[in-house]
Amino acid sequence: MIDDDMLTFARVLRDKGVPEIAKTLKIPTGKNAGRHPSVASGYRLRKCFTSWST
Repeated sequence: MIDDDMLTFARVLRDKGVPEIAKTLKIPTGKNAGRHPSVASGYRLRKCFTSWST
């Protein structure tokens, strides 16, 4: 689950690359709370903020 806070933090880290973003973020709620999102989720985040910046 990707929330607004994770998306904002990922935008700040975008220059570090997707794998580093995935390692830094933690899932706040749900059955995977406290775990890191997958690299695939990182690419989805990147796609979200790339489309928002245009």
